[in-house]
Amino acid sequence: MSSAADILERESELDRLAAALASAATGSGQVVVIEGEAGIGKTRLVREARELARARRFGRLQATGDEAETTVAWGVVRQMVERSVSRYSGEVRDAILAGPAGAALRALDVAPDGPGATDAEVARTLHALWWVAVDLSATRPLLITVDDAQWSDQPSLRFLSYLSRRVADLPIALVVATRPPSGGTGPLTELTVSRQAERLLPGPLTPAAVAAFSTPAGVSPCPPVVAAMHAACGGNPFLTGALLDELVSGGHDVTDPAAAAVVAGLGPSTVSRAMLSRLSEEALAVAGAAAVLGTGASPWLAGRVAAVPDEALPQAVATLVRDNVVVEGAEGLVFVHPVIREATVAALGPLTAAAMHARAAVELHARQAPPAQLATHLLAAPAGTLPDGPDLLARAAAGSLAVGDTRTATACLERALDERPGDPVLRERLGRALLLAGDAAAARDHLLAAATTVTDPRERADLLATASRGTLDADGPAAATEELERALADWPPVEEEPARLVLEARLGVTRSFVPAQRRVADRHLAGFTDLAGDTPEERTLLALLAQRGRYRNDPHLATAEFARRALRHGALFDDAARGDGLVGWVLAMMSFISADALPEARAEIDRARLRVVRGGSPVDFAMVANAACLAAWRSGDVRATEAEADAILAAVEHEPPSPEVVSLRATAANLGGYAALERRDLAAVRALLTSYDDHTGGLRVMPAIWLHELRARVSLASGDPHAALQQLDRLRREAADADVDPAALAWRLPAAIAHWRLGDAASARARLAEQAALARRWGSPTDVGAAIRVAARFEEDAAARAGLLAEAVAVLEGAADRLEHVKAMVDLAETWRALGRRTESRELLGPATELAAACGSPWVRQRCAAALEALGDRPRRFVAPGPDSLTASERRVAGLAVVGHSNRDIAHELFVSPKTVENHLGRVYTKLGISSRRELASALG
Repeated sequence: MSSAADILERESELDRLAAALASAATGSGQVVVIEGEAGIGKTRLVREARELARARRFGRLQATGDEAETTVAWGVVRQMVERSVSRYSGEVRDAILAGPAGAALRALDVAPDGPGATDAEVARTLHALWWVAVDLSATRPLLITVDDAQWSDQPSLRFLSYLSRRVADLPIALVVATRPPSGGTGPLTELTVSRQAERLLPGPLTPAAVAAFSTPAGVSPCPPVVAAMHAACGGNPFLTGALLDELVSGGHDVTDPAAAAVVAGLGPSTVSRAMLSRLSEEALAVAGAAAVLGTGASPWLAGRVAAVPDEALPQAVATLVRDNVVVEGAEGLVFVHPVIREATVAALGPLTAAAMHARAAVELHARQAPPAQLATHLLAAPAGTLPDGPDLLARAAAGSLAVGDTRTATACLERALDERPGDPVLRERLGRALLLAGDAAAARDHLLAAATTVTDPRERADLLATASRGTLDADGPAAATEELERALADWPPVEEEPARLVLEARLGVTRSFVPAQRRVADRHLAGFTDLAGDTPEERTLLALLAQRGRYRNDPHLATAEFARRALRHGALFDDAARGDGLVGWVLAMMSFISADALPEARAEIDRARLRVVRGGSPVDFAMVANAACLAAWRSGDVRATEAEADAILAAVEHEPPSPEVVSLRATAANLGGYAALERRDLAAVRALLTSYDDHTGGLRVMPAIWLHELRARVSLASGDPHAALQQLDRLRREAADADVDPAALAWRLPAAIAHWRLGDAASARARLAEQAALARRWGSPTDVGAAIRVAARFEEDAAARAGLLAEAVAVLEGAADRLEHVKAMVDLAETWRALGRRTESRELLGPATELAAACGSPWVRQRCAAALEALGDRPRRFVAPGPDSLTASERRVAGLAVVGHSNRDIAHELFVSPKTVENHLGRVYTKLGISSRRELASALG
C-alpha cells in the first residue's frame, strides 16, 4: 500500500508517548488516550509506542476492539491476556499460566454469571484484574495498549477506566486509541475526559507531509497531485495512501500534473468503494463475510458464510490480500484498516448483510459457538434464524448482565421477546435488565406483567418487590409505598403464606426513605420483633428494627438483640455480598456497635474481613473498615480509629462519588477527626473536612449530618462558640428533617459547652438535661456516663462535681468506651485535688495514666502528667521520637511487616498499592532510625 517511509508530523505525540514510558519506568504510571477520526494515524502511534516499549524492555499487552464482538464480555481483556500466552507451549506456557496471566483468566472464569450481577459483584472482578496488572508489572514495567477502543466490550472498558484511576502508583503505561466517543457517557467517555489521562489529538498532515508519500514502486507524486490529494483527503494519512493506490490502480501517472484532475473527481469518499468495485464477485463476498464475522475470521468460515465454493476460495482470498483489502495471518483474515471494513459492510447493503449475519449464526451455532458470539449475529439477522434463538439470546443476556453490560443485555432480551411474545420468563429478565440499565418505568411494567402469570407465591412476591424498586426510581418512595401496600392487601397473613415477608421487607426498606412515614414504618416494623432471622427477608426486617432502635433511642439491649438476629453470624453479610452491596450490613453493624455489643461486633468484623480480603472490592473493604472504625472509637482506641479511618480513605481514594462512597468518606472524616482532636491537631481535622467537601460530587448523605458536630468541636477548640452553635443548629435542623436523633451522636454536649462559654447557663443546662434523658432512655453505660461526666463540668460546687464524677466513673467502669472512662477518672482526680484529697487523686491518676496510654490519647496523657506534677510527682515524660511518632497508618503497616507480611501481602490486605506500602515503610524506617525490616521488631519495642 502507498505510504510514507517514516511516521510524519507526529514528533510531539511520539515525545509524549516516550515521556509516558519513561515515567512508568520510574514507577509513576501514565495514561495516554489517542483520540481522532478514522485513518488519522492512531494505530501507527500505538505501534510506535509498542516499539519504544520493546526497546526499553517493557512487558507488553495489546488488544484491538472489534465491532463484531462488542457483545462478548471481557473480550478485549481476554484478548490481551491470551495473546501474551498463545505464542508459547509446553512447560513455558504452563509456567505463564501459573502466574498473573493465568490469574487474569481465572478471575474472568469466576466472574459472576447470574442473570443480574450487581455493580458490587462486578467491582470485585475489576479489583481482581487490577491485582493481575500489579503482579504483571512487579518485575518489569508494563505497557498496555488497546486500539479501536470504541469497539471494545463494556466490561473491558470498565476495567480500563478502573485501571486508569489507579495506575499512578504502578510502573504501567496505558495507551488507548479511540475514535471520539459518542453518547457523552459510559466508561470510554470517562476514560477520555478523566484528569488522569493525557489526551493526544493527532492533527491532519500538511501538504509537505503528503508530498513524502510514494507508491509501492517508490514513485512520488508531483506537486499539483500532492495539492489535489491534500485538498481531497484533508491530510488524513490513511485516505491519502488509499487515494494514491487508487490512482496507480487506475493507470494514472502520479508524476503527471494532469492526474490532479482525476483526484478531484475521485475524492476520498469513493476511494474504498472504487477499491472494492475492482474485486471479483467471490472476493467481494468473502470480504463481506469477513466484515460480518469480525477480526480474525477463518477464511474457510468466511467462505461458508459468503456461499463461495471451496475451490474458488483460495483465489478470492489471494485477491483480497493482493489488493490491500485484508491481510491473512495466523489469526485469520484482518482488514488492512477499519475504514475498508466499514466500506465493505456499507457495500453489502442491509438485506445482504442481514442474510450474511443469519448464515454466520447458523454456521457458528453448528460449531457450538458461545451465546455471546451468536448474539452479535442474531441481533442483526432476520427473526427466526435459529429455532432456539430466543433461548440463546437470553443466555447471552445473562452473561452480559453478570458483568454489568446492561446495554447488550437489554438488546438481546428485547429481541428474544420479539421472537417469543408474552414469554413470562423473558419478560421478567428484561424487566430486571431494564432496572439495572436505569429505565425504571419500563422495567416496572415488564415485571408487573410477568407477576400476573406466575403461580408460585415466592416468585410472585419477588417480582412485585422488584417492580416496586422500579416505581421507587421512576416515581419516588411514596408511589412505591402505595404500590406495595396495594399488593399486600391481596396477600394472606404470614402464617398462611411466608412469602408475604418478601413484600413486607421491601415495604420496610422503601418506607425508610420517607421521613414523613417514619411513624407508620415504626408501627409496621413492630409486627416483626419476634423474627428469628432465618431468611434474607427476616434479616432485612430485623436490620430495619435495629436501625429504628438506634434512631429512636429504644433500649440498647433490645436494639442489640435485633442486630444480633439480623447479622446471624455472618448470614446478613452473605446476603449483602450477593446483593447490592454491604450497606444493609453496615447499618446493622452501626446499631450493634452503638449498643456496645463490641466483642460480638469484632467477631463479625473479623469474619467479614477474611471474606473481603479473599475476593472483595475496595468499597467492600471500606465498608468493613467503616464498621471497624466505629468499633474502635466506641471502645476508646484512638490509634485504631485513626488507622481504620485512614484505611477507608485510602481504599476509596480512586472511587468515583456514589452515595455509598460519599457516606464512607463522611464517616472516615468524622471518626478520624475525633481521633485527631485527641492530639489537638486542628489542622488535621480541617484537612479531613476539606477533603470530604472536595469529594462529595454534590451528593447529600445521612452521615454528613454529623460532620456539623465535628466542625462545631473545631470551632470550640479555636475559641469560637458562636460558630460552633451555628453548626450545631444546622445539625439539629437536618437531623429533625431526617427524623433521627441517636444518643450515641451526642451533639448536645458541645452545644452545652458553647452556650456556657457565651454565658447562657440556662440553655447549657437544658441541652445537658436533654442529652441525659436520651442517654438514659438508650441505656448504654458509655452514653449515660459521658452525659454525667460533661454535666459535672458545669457544677460550680466542687463537692457536688466530685459526686457526679464519681458516679460517671462508676458507670463507665463497666462501659465499652475506655477513653470516656479515663477522661472521667482524670476529671475526678483533678476535682479531688482541688478538694484537698491528694492521696485519692494520686491513687486514681496511676491507673488513669496507664489507661490513657492504652487508649492512645496524647491529650489525656498530658492531662495525667500535668495533674501528677500539680501533686508534686515527677511523671515519665512522653517524647515524640520512636514508635510514638508513627501515624496510625504507618503503625499498622509496620505491625504487618514485623510478623512477616511482604509488601504485596500488606497491600492486598489493606486494599492499597504496593507503592503505598513501600512509602509508609520508608517513613517508618526514617522515624525509627533504622534501615531494614530486620531492625523493625526491636525498634517498635
